[in-house]
Amino acid sequence: MNERRSSLTNTQSSFMHGAMILIAANVIVKIIGALFKVPLTNLIGSEGMGYFQTAYSIYQLLFVLSTAGLPVAISKMVSENAALGRWADVKRIFNVSLVVFMVVGLAASLIMFFGADAFSKAANNDKAMTSVLVIAPAIFFVAIMSTFRGFFQGLSNMVPTAMSQVVEAAAKLVIGFLAAYMIIKAGQSIELAASGAVTGITVGSILGAILMWVYYQRSKRVREIKSLAKGQEARPGKEIFRQLLKIAVPVTIGASVISITNLIDLLLVMNRLGDAGFTQAQANSLYGTYTSMAVTLFNLPPSIVVSLSISIIPIISAAFAVKDKVKLHATIGSGLRIGMLIAMPCAIGLAVLSKPILSLIFFKRLSEVEIAAPLLTSLGAGVLFVCMVSITNSMLQAISRPNIPVYTMLCGGVVKLVTNYFLVGTPSINIGGAPIGTTLCYATITILNFIMLIKVTHIRLNFLNMLIKPLVSAAAMGVGSYVCYNALARVINPHIATLAALVAALLIYFFMLVALRGFIREDLLLMPKGKKLVSIMERFGWIKKERISK
Repeated sequence: MNERRSSLTNTQSSFMHGAMILIAANVIVKIIGALFKVPLTNLIGSEGMGYFQTAYSIYQLLFVLSTAGLPVAISKMVSENAALGRWADVKRIFNVSLVVFMVVGLAASLIMFFGADAFSKAANNDKAMTSVLVIAPAIFFVAIMSTFRGFFQGLSNMVPTAMSQVVEAAAKLVIGFLAAYMIIKAGQSIELAASGAVTGITVGSILGAILMWVYYQRSKRVREIKSLAKGQEARPGKEIFRQLLKIAVPVTIGASVISITNLIDLLLVMNRLGDAGFTQAQANSLYGTYTSMAVTLFNLPPSIVVSLSISIIPIISAAFAVKDKVKLHATIGSGLRIGMLIAMPCAIGLAVLSKPILSLIFFKRLSEVEIAAPLLTSLGAGVLFVCMVSITNSMLQAISRPNIPVYTMLCGGVVKLVTNYFLVGTPSINIGGAPIGTTLCYATITILNFIMLIKVTHIRLNFLNMLIKPLVSAAAMGVGSYVCYNALARVINPHIATLAALVAALLIYFFMLVALRGFIREDLLLMPKGKKLVSIMERFGWIKKERISK
């Protein structure tokens, strides 16, 4: 029993170790992203960001259609075969995947490049065409990079993924912003400046792919796998290809449902704003404000939780492959609890302090902050749901149920489109309907995913620890930080008051969790220096041990 518990702890520790690496990388990436997007928004304005986001939305759709299922499929297949000691198959999985997705990525890049004019006209944003042309090659290099990422993630090595993410973001910052700045300084048009900013994304994908190839060539682990594979007979490439598609296609379809609805959302929002009485320029400006301000902050918490999702797939897949029910349930439980602990305060914090936070970041565009603040407040609850969608999707995919997220996300997409059609086209609501549609979309997916996850795994979830305690703690945090900000903003600089309110929010949330005994011993042990932290908290009686479901 002790050996089994030790194995469980070690496996979960590797999950959390990988997650912490990716979380750290994502924090760095988001800081770099803020250094890029905030001054870029100030440089090219909502008009330029409208062109930028139009090109990026089209890119995202084709990227998802061509490569979204790849990292998940490779990670799952590699982790399962590694757990069973099939090293020849591990090697062949990578080789087959690389060839397949290089072809798919190239095809997607060519479609985007030669269809740039048609895509831009369909988006009712003709001037975005140059940006679409510039970003098109990125899909090919991202496809290559995704192959390497999925391979190493399957081996629970998150370092290459983290490194490539940071390189991508740094290139986007340095090259993208400098290109846009130089174009503006030369007196060129805003649409050309937006395409200059997009250049950073393309160059970043190229550098990221090169970095992953170099890491692979120098990896000791790769050399060990090649050595272990000698003497083993690998399955035929066709069989691996079929299994790859069997996993990747449903994941891609599931991911593309949201990307397609996001693209339709773009087309629908722009056109329905026109129906509500706005000109194309006004609609582009409103959409640019919404995406560059409210959506930018909305996407911060999910980017951190995605790190948990990526790390959890190989651990759950391996436990599922060897039918270790204890490890499976324990990892699912920890993943859901940790995800909720992160998502809940972010959701309430962004909703309550939307205007102060936006004013702090976009201090040069306060008139647009007035528009974006209520939109971010509406997106607050959506933050919680989108975080849980990321985690539950990964869990369902890891237990060989990739079809389920396809149907649940399709349901969410329909909810979003219907909501946006009616609300955005209503003159009194207009752009305010977009965040409502997004929130309802992810709420629908979350509820359906939880129902199916419980049904398939038969896991017994402790909703008191997973949901109620974080919710009560975050609610108290929201009230406390709101009161703190309003009291301080009357006597000191509002920006300083915002920072003080954020610090107060962290302290209130932590001590509320302590008071409610919301920290679980097994979860804390997965954190860096977890044993020391548990020792301190046990000394004060702040934590209790959670019984693991069997």
